[in-house]
Amino acid sequence: MLMREVFKTLLVSVSVLLLLILANSLVLLLGQVAAGSISMKVMGVLVGLKVIKLLGFILPPAFFFSILWGLGRMYRDSEMVALNSAGAGLSRLYRVFVLTAIPLALLVAVLVLVVVPQARVYADNLQQQEKKQFRIGGLKPGAFNEFNKGRFMIYVGQADEHGDGLKDVFVRYHLNGEPGILVAKRARLEGLESNNSKYLLLEEGQRYQGVPGKTPFSIADFQHYAIRLPDVAAEATTVSRTALPTAVLMASDDIKLKAELQDRLSAPLSVFALMLLSVPLARSLPRQGVYGRLTIAVIIYAIYMNLLSLAGKWMAKGVTPEWMGIWWVPGLAVMLAVLIVRLDNLSYSPLWRRLKAHFS
Repeated sequence: MLMREVFKTLLVSVSVLLLLILANSLVLLLGQVAAGSISMKVMGVLVGLKVIKLLGFILPPAFFFSILWGLGRMYRDSEMVALNSAGAGLSRLYRVFVLTAIPLALLVAVLVLVVVPQARVYADNLQQQEKKQFRIGGLKPGAFNEFNKGRFMIYVGQADEHGDGLKDVFVRYHLNGEPGILVAKRARLEGLESNNSKYLLLEEGQRYQGVPGKTPFSIADFQHYAIRLPDVAAEATTVSRTALPTAVLMASDDIKLKAELQDRLSAPLSVFALMLLSVPLARSLPRQGVYGRLTIAVIIYAIYMNLLSLAGKWMAKGVTPEWMGIWWVPGLAVMLAVLIVRLDNLSYSPLWRRLKAHFS
């Protein structure tokens, strides 16, 4: 019953959080597609990468709040009182949630340690390949597109579905140090397999060569004209730490890579740390409010996530010793859970009630 209650809330929480975060990301990505920066294929890959990455880091807090919400409702409806009367104490609750947390933590570990780095590498490679291909069809009609630091510019009025047939084409270029302009009604893209060169074949247009008012300056009509497209210089590819395989991080002695490794490991550890905190934080008396300590739980979670972020930065910058790492943050959460359980047991004990009644 507890597992079913928690998993229902977990599914709803993860779905809502994913939709909210992805909505903003989709708007930004669609803007890049409209500007011609990326293609629809790359956008789909980036959206998939975003979903995988978000799942790895949303599941621990979603599990935390699912337990709080589920147990809070059961305390409100006095179901936990009935379960406690039947012998289902705190240890029984923890046994159920530990069994639930184990597969969830394994799923999070696989996502953040294996799937996310591989997906990041695939997305980066796809973007680099798209830049090297220099496909005119990926350009947005009605926009100016610059290459070679502005020395080559193409404007396309219309393009067919595949992007090879172009209409109302404007090209500005530099040839032997002189500027030139080409205007054509139609154009298409052709490539030579022998030297991997790409040519833009223009039809029914005019060519303007030189600087107006200076000699030599020429104007010519043409039926067919071919111009070689500039080679796109291969950009120096730098692999970010987030895209490095986990095996590379484990074998490295670099303190920044070690901090990245511990940052990834903190996600599955947070599943257990937050689970241990959620059970005592969900506890409440019938007169204590609808969801007991939910506000305190939100504050504790915000502090926990900020400490995790700070711990990673402190470790990477050498502020904290290497042996300390970021393990102390989940450790603090476990210690706080033990403290809350102890205080609850003390406050609910008959001796504490008698002492409180005597001095009040």
